[in-house]
Amino acid sequence: MAAGMRREQLADAEFYDRILSALDQEKVRQESFTLLRGRTGERSTTESVSEQIYPTEFEPPELPNTVGVSIVPPTQKGVGNPTPDTEKLLNAPDPELLEGVRTPATPTAFETRNTGVTMEMESTLAADGELLDLILAPEHVALVDQTTSGQGLSTVGMPVFESQRISTGVTLQLNRPFLLGTVNRPPTSRVDPDSANRVWFAFVTGSLAKP
Repeated sequence: MAAGMRREQLADAEFYDRILSALDQEKVRQESFTLLRGRTGERSTTESVSEQIYPTEFEPPELPNTVGVSIVPPTQKGVGNPTPDTEKLLNAPDPELLEGVRTPATPTAFETRNTGVTMEMESTLAADGELLDLILAPEHVALVDQTTSGQGLSTVGMPVFESQRISTGVTLQLNRPFLLGTVNRPPTSRVDPDSANRVWFAFVTGSLAKP
């Protein structure tokens, strides 16, 4: 249906009306709605996110350079300082088998990725007050999985994200819907297994704010 409407070469406003009509008939679904106000010539941002902090660099697992083993015999009454039985040191365990002295892979550097909806905008109103120049970057990010690599103490985990993003600059008429493009999920999305059969259209409408 989406491809068919686009082949009709409809104007953006008419195309938007078609989608609203299909929405009323429950043939399509509105996924999100974001409202952002800003002053002409200035950059504005709106976020509805959760911060995901994850490690990016690791120190490898290691054993300490030296491991000391001490054998002290029990003190017997009437005996001074007994001499330890050093032959028992021959049966001391291999340090590599001592779980408590081994250090696992340790994170040393981190990054932060916001999951949710973010939109950055810079708007400039034309002198005639009818046209609006927009530099726009809407983005939707979802945390979908956690992958692991390595084994034993070398095992490290890394997050997997899905991102839908448009970064563009457009000139539009005020109060008329403008089609920015599509922001489909990956065809093998883990959020939506049917994503290959869905099309996301992103529209923007610019208007002057009324006090």
